[in-house]
Amino acid sequence: MNYIAHIHIAEHTQTSMLGNFLGDFVKGSDLTYLPEKIERGIRLHRSIDQYTDSHSQVCHLKQLFPNNIRRMAGVVIDIYFDYLLMQNWQKYSKQSYQQIFSAFYAELKTFSMSENRHFQQQSAHLLTYQWLHEYRHEETCFRAFSAIEQRLKGKIEFAAKAEDFLKQNREIFNHCFQQFYPELLAHGLHLVKDHHISR
Repeated sequence: MNYIAHIHIAEHTQTSMLGNFLGDFVKGSDLTYLPEKIERGIRLHRSIDQYTDSHSQVCHLKQLFPNNIRRMAGVVIDIYFDYLLMQNWQKYSKQSYQQIFSAFYAELKTFSMSENRHFQQQSAHLLTYQWLHEYRHEETCFRAFSAIEQRLKGKIEFAAKAEDFLKQNREIFNHCFQQFYPELLAHGLHLVKDHHISR
């Protein structure tokens, strides 16, 4: 899953939004150097990603991708699911996305990892422009694909093809998301309730 889903799952499970966000930036199995609530958020993030990658709905969607961009299917699905979550926000959250994003930005502002350049750059960008709400618009996904393609420096061209594929399959993606996301939320609650992410 991508940033917005992880932040929403943190709110849904009452775990650290910052910790769930950090799962994309922190590597390794020894996380004891971090505050416990942040460590739990990172471990939840990792478990959510593993569950997502093996879920039947997600696996089904990956198989639908054209062969020439299938290697990027996981990235495309993660980003597009953030858009679908924003489209269905009131169905899955009692709080508005504005409230949750404001709380996340406030939490992010208090944290620094000077040795982690990738995190510092993304944190600064998020705090300066506060762009998470832009995923209400499908076009934001397409811009994200293009940005990733540019970072890959021509190793794979997928952005335009992924955009065309998604436009042709909106209903299928929405159906799969609606089947998948409630199960993902239940999985997150189960992990927290049964202490599977504790030290």
